[in-house]
Amino acid sequence: MSVPEILKKNLLDKGRSCVLFSGGYDSEILLRTAALVLGAANVVSLTADTRLLAGFYRRHILSVTEELGVESVLVPLDLLSCREFTQNTDNRCYICKKELYTRLKGKAIALGCKTVMDGTSTDDLNEYRPGLAAAAETGTAHPFLEACMGRSDIAELGAFLGIREYPSDSCLATRIPLGEMITSELLTLIERMEAPLRASVKGRFRVVAGTGRLLVNYSAVDEKMVENCLEQLKRIAEKSGYGIELHRM
Repeated sequence: MSVPEILKKNLLDKGRSCVLFSGGYDSEILLRTAALVLGAANVVSLTADTRLLAGFYRRHILSVTEELGVESVLVPLDLLSCREFTQNTDNRCYICKKELYTRLKGKAIALGCKTVMDGTSTDDLNEYRPGLAAAAETGTAHPFLEACMGRSDIAELGAFLGIREYPSDSCLATRIPLGEMITSELLTLIERMEAPLRASVKGRFRVVAGTGRLLVNYSAVDEKMVENCLEQLKRIAEKSGYGIELHRM
């Protein structure tokens, strides 16, 4: 396989562009493809630097952009100062994405980029994605969607680029149930719980906050690793007054 012609044409038509790189697989493949098609000098990696971005992904972003020779711009964004967001209603994702896309688009214009684009695919249309409305309102482009590419197509493209598919995840706020306040302390605790395993897990892995306990969700393929880290996870949780509960997905 090579880069699909329709995707290549779409990228060439867009010219100098900013790719919203979250550190996840789909956005990494888009960034790598854009750098290949447009040239590294015509691509900027743009990331919202918020408390919702785990340190693991921040480090991965810098590693990938350094490898590609692409400029990496992290834009500070204090979502925790927005009460509408921290109240954690069912509109949380839209509020977050609208602020994020608006700020990043402004930065992209200042950087001389014609287009801001992300890794949305056709599979995302089958899920509840309130951020898509915010993307439409701010003119964010979706090259994979325009090329009618789903996750399997993106994985095939990733293999062509030499990147094996890896488990990526949503932001840290998604670990906090709707209705429970999003706080810096809780986000920090969740990140600390996930950090010992994040770099090595092969499947879906996330720690979800509950009443008085943290639910550790993991894939069967990672069961042994979770068991090996169990005492460490318990100590981290107990220091903050939580117990833990394991759930194999």
